[in-house]
Amino acid sequence: YVLSAGTQHNPGIPRNEKGLPRKPAGSLMVTGDLKQMHPRWLVGVSILGYGCSLAVGLGIPIPILNEEMAMRTAVSDEDIVTQVVDYGHDYPLGKSTCLAEVTYAQLRSGTIKIGGKDVPTAPLSSYVRAREIAEILKKWISEGRFVLGKPQELLPTENKV
Repeated sequence: YVLSAGTQHNPGIPRNEKGLPRKPAGSLMVTGDLKQMHPRWLVGVSILGYGCSLAVGLGIPIPILNEEMAMRTAVSDEDIVTQVVDYGHDYPLGKSTCLAEVTYAQLRSGTIKIGGKDVPTAPLSSYVRAREIAEILKKWISEGRFVLGKPQELLPTENKV
């Protein structure tokens, strides 16, 4: 279940000409019964310089109710940008130096250029597993095992002090 915005939710960051965030922006706080979770969708990870984390496979239905929502969800990897940071050096020191801004398409290509050097990339997510989750969710919805409802609370869309 989605409870609220996650601890790193930051909707007030700069956006590109398509309105997409140029840095990490949205995060969710979720809950679930660990005893019922399948290990395929819940994996402990260790990231050098960052530490321990949890890779979680989530399926969240997004109802396409109008043309605007269709446009907002029809986003390609070429449209999505993110910042390259050094988790091995800068992050442990509390620095947020951006080494480069790249698209998801560039990251998925397997190599990006930073400072004129080719740097190998590897995804932390999987399109294959994402599609698998989407098919499971679609089946649950059509069987009535997952019922869509109105949101109890909307996620913040701007930073509030």
